[in-house]
Amino acid sequence: MNIGVIGAGAWGTAFSFQLARRGHRVLLWAYEPELPTLVRERRENVLFLPGVTLPEGLDFSNNLQEVAGFSDDVVVAAPSFALRSILTSGDDSLSKKRVLILTKGLETPTLFTMSKVAAEVLGDSTSLAVLSGPSFAAEVARGLFTSVVVASVDKRLSLHFQEMSHDERFRVYTTQDVVGVELGGALKNVMAIGAGIIEGLGLGHNTLAAYITRGLAEIKRLGARLGARETTFTGLSGIGDLILTCNGPLSRNRMFGIDLTKGRKALEVIRSQKAVVEGFYTIRAAYTLSQSLDIEMPITEELYRVVYEGKDIRASFDDICRRAIKEEDT
Repeated sequence: MNIGVIGAGAWGTAFSFQLARRGHRVLLWAYEPELPTLVRERRENVLFLPGVTLPEGLDFSNNLQEVAGFSDDVVVAAPSFALRSILTSGDDSLSKKRVLILTKGLETPTLFTMSKVAAEVLGDSTSLAVLSGPSFAAEVARGLFTSVVVASVDKRLSLHFQEMSHDERFRVYTTQDVVGVELGGALKNVMAIGAGIIEGLGLGHNTLAAYITRGLAEIKRLGARLGARETTFTGLSGIGDLILTCNGPLSRNRMFGIDLTKGRKALEVIRSQKAVVEGFYTIRAAYTLSQSLDIEMPITEELYRVVYEGKDIRASFDDICRRAIKEEDT
């Protein structure tokens, strides 16, 4: 197949590696004007995934219309804050494609999931699916074993994208719980920032284990209100992705939390990095959503206070510890 990938960051590039391994021809759209030339000269994505030689069958372009015209199917790996504007700038042919969304996040100020943003821009009749799960880009690019899940309300579409990307090193499951898969993928980035704060403050493994467990409880609470299946959050796109992102040294969101404990301001850290820290953007949307639905999400609220209001990190941790005693909810 000819597959267009929109977004040449680390994850978009790594997923393109996997598609090329499956024998597909891939044209990858890059926002950065210098990237296609650099890639052709060095055969690696020197900006976002250095050190890994690009496979045959993979090329880069700055022309979104060229990518759309080339493609049988389209994969979207653009940052969440840019998804709407990028899809809007494409031509009408995108709405006629089968679209697989890799982007993890919630849009501010609409509070939409990424598939809902895509449906609004491309039209409700567009064939949409999402992919999520524990998948560091560098490890996928190197061919290390990874397992993910594809979700669509149309089971045939999930099966199509499963067949397109699955092999013995990249195992793909399917589900119809789009909401659950997207919420798990978006909110694990928020929780990973807190995990980085725990690491940066040296609070230990007991603290981290308790934190991940209670973070999952918040994600499940929000998911239940929005109609997600509880079992989704015990799967790859839920606890699987949460464990990886809260523990793995390759997590940009976790590293962002560590940087905050060194006294750096949130915007200072964000502006100093080329790679996108999705959790930074998702915190605001997740907090706003929890408030609008009157859902108790104390970890998300404290992270919002730290990142967007400059609350002292130690004071925030102490406030969490002093919360009233209660029964455990699952």
